[in-house]
Amino acid sequence: MSMPFNGKRLKEARRFRKLSITDLSKNIKVSKQMISRYEHGDSIPSASNYQKIVLNLKFPLAFFQQEDKYSQEDLGTFYRSRLTSTQVEKQPSELKKKYLAILANLFEDYVDFPLLEDNIDFSSKPAVAAQELRNAWEIKGPVPDMTDLLERHGFKLALISSYSGKVDAFGSEIEINGKNYYCILIDSDNNSYFRQQFSLAHELGHWVLHSGKLQPQELDSVEYRTMENEANSFAANFLLPSLQFKKDIVHKETSLNNYIILKRKWKVSISSMIYRANSLGLLTPNEFRNLQKRLSYNHWRKEEPFDKDFVIRKPVLMEQAFNLINQIELFDGNVINGLLEEKYGLALPLNVISELLGVPDEKLRNNGSNIVTYKS
Repeated sequence: MSMPFNGKRLKEARRFRKLSITDLSKNIKVSKQMISRYEHGDSIPSASNYQKIVLNLKFPLAFFQQEDKYSQEDLGTFYRSRLTSTQVEKQPSELKKKYLAILANLFEDYVDFPLLEDNIDFSSKPAVAAQELRNAWEIKGPVPDMTDLLERHGFKLALISSYSGKVDAFGSEIEINGKNYYCILIDSDNNSYFRQQFSLAHELGHWVLHSGKLQPQELDSVEYRTMENEANSFAANFLLPSLQFKKDIVHKETSLNNYIILKRKWKVSISSMIYRANSLGLLTPNEFRNLQKRLSYNHWRKEEPFDKDFVIRKPVLMEQAFNLINQIELFDGNVINGLLEEKYGLALPLNVISELLGVPDEKLRNNGSNIVTYKS
């Protein structure tokens, strides 16, 4: 008697590993036509081929045996990435986003997360919307930690490896079992702390300006670039509010040393501050060009002063939720897949769960003050 097999899950795991049908057929020595039959549910793998699939794709056996027990609606993903990034490069990240939302949905049975506010009342103008949000969140000066700020306002974050040099960060609203989550995933391989700050502010801009209003996958390249420019403008205005930032650079607009000093205060890259000064009309075209040349001359395009002095911020919300649950012995890392299978029909590789929770496979620790609290 053959074991149950979900062909859609084979396709999902294959895409997660960024393998084509041809790649997988070569890896497990099965014809491309047979892989296609497996994925379409027209054939069930033999026991030996089943084992090859599990070993090659490194997903639990149960992952391929169950059907989804959850409802999902993806409302479109906003990528802060080069337009040349391909769907193949984005697929693993898309799936990690879904898995993060499912883990958050699971944990909500046990803990109270900060609530995500409604974004419908913000202006459609990036500069105005940025100031409106700063006012709503009572932000007076620089933002020292965008990661902490977003988690405290209900966003679900994870630091991941996308294995793509073209994906910096991405965010999306996703609905699991009728509950909405806004997930933002940051690529750990393509970031400095200062780049992370701007990437997260950029994704926040998408939430404020575009989420629920635009479907990014339906935009042409010109429309997509316009949307990206709006998110960049929001990020610049949110991190460097015009009135306060102007006071810091007035009469010193062309001083590179002043930008170096201000980098520690505003927690924004020198390059971004120069672009901001230019957008505020504080630099002449010639002054802007000269500053750009000096950045290149100092080899600061890829690495600026202080970049190595600041570590990338790590999300803690999901880790804290897991630790709270673990402390009262409701479940731990050894049984989490059983709960995922029971409630969602979903078993995941342990290293994927660990990455999304921000903890090592073998050990889960909580060293900070809690953002989440026990569910009352």
